[in-house]
Amino acid sequence: MPGDDFRFTTELSHLDASKLDRAEAREVEGLYRAKEYLATEFRQRLIAVESERDLLQTKVDRLQAERDALRDRLDGLEAERGTVAPDRLVASLGDALASARDDLSAADYAIGRIEVDLKANVVGGADGPQFQLPDLAESVDRAALSTLRFDLRPAARTDETAAYDPIPDVRDRSLDEAREAIRRAGFAVGEVTTEPGDADDVVLDQFPSPRSVAEPGTAIDLTVSERRDVDVPAVIGHDLSDATAALSAAGLGVGEIDAETRDDPPDVVVGQTLAAGEAVPVGTAVDLTVSAGPAEEASESEEMNERATETAASPDLEAVSGIGPTYADRLRAADIDDLPTLLDRDPAEVAEITRASTSRVEDWFEHAKRLLEAE
Repeated sequence: MPGDDFRFTTELSHLDASKLDRAEAREVEGLYRAKEYLATEFRQRLIAVESERDLLQTKVDRLQAERDALRDRLDGLEAERGTVAPDRLVASLGDALASARDDLSAADYAIGRIEVDLKANVVGGADGPQFQLPDLAESVDRAALSTLRFDLRPAARTDETAAYDPIPDVRDRSLDEAREAIRRAGFAVGEVTTEPGDADDVVLDQFPSPRSVAEPGTAIDLTVSERRDVDVPAVIGHDLSDATAALSAAGLGVGEIDAETRDDPPDVVVGQTLAAGEAVPVGTAVDLTVSAGPAEEASESEEMNERATETAASPDLEAVSGIGPTYADRLRAADIDDLPTLLDRDPAEVAEITRASTSRVEDWFEHAKRLLEAE
């Protein structure tokens, strides 16, 4: 808020606004809103400070508990400081190294050879030599202490770390080829699902993804294409745009479009090459015949017929090698309906939309450019 010099008083809530002019009323209203804004801001900051305070208090409590545990440990060591048996000393060192090993292992490190020099008094005892360790606070003559040197090495591990192998890339291969490649790499074929495509049994996607790693024997799920037949919809009597949309929704394309002089309104479909209800493969192109209108209106619809012919001549998305009905539907759902629109998008964005690999999308772009240049 601006740093205006003003103060809120209790009289503000009892102010008689009827005695103020419009400018004064707006100013008072602004001050009241500023007060509400600052109050809300202060409440939010207070909540944040209280949350931070609670978090810090939790950390303080944990540190205090750790401090108390260390104090108890130090008190215990101080009480036992008199003499330490050799086996007790070695066991303590082993426990400390085991703890350090676990911490380092979590960070992908391991303990190698360690040399330890220990200064202590060696005294006799009923059970053999004993070590007298000096107190940390007392002053001692280091030259009068004996040096005990330890050379510690990690024990040989009996368990073997599991090996991981790279996942092979089997996309764009036939299902049989993919199965063989997965078997040779030491993995297993998992669940196989299908999606409509231009051909049968071509791998469209896989999980885990290529270039990742997994343990030998891991199952790799595959998504393969399946060429399916669809029924041709009846589009006679429909407007050309509606007929095109109906064919596209059925997984079919539009082939050649001819215009004939008819009594029907212009651009109404009066014929189709494949009969309605006929079962054809996905992606099949259906030729259409549209009305150019009555003879006297033919000249008026000439420009519209030319546009329809240009639309039919322009390559469809599925004319690009590798773009089948499934990928085309995903592109159209993202408002990518033709090749110029496709080339305006970034390959990485198209890969995300279609869930295809970036390399495959780049191949689409190259083929789409060649198709447009050939027009």
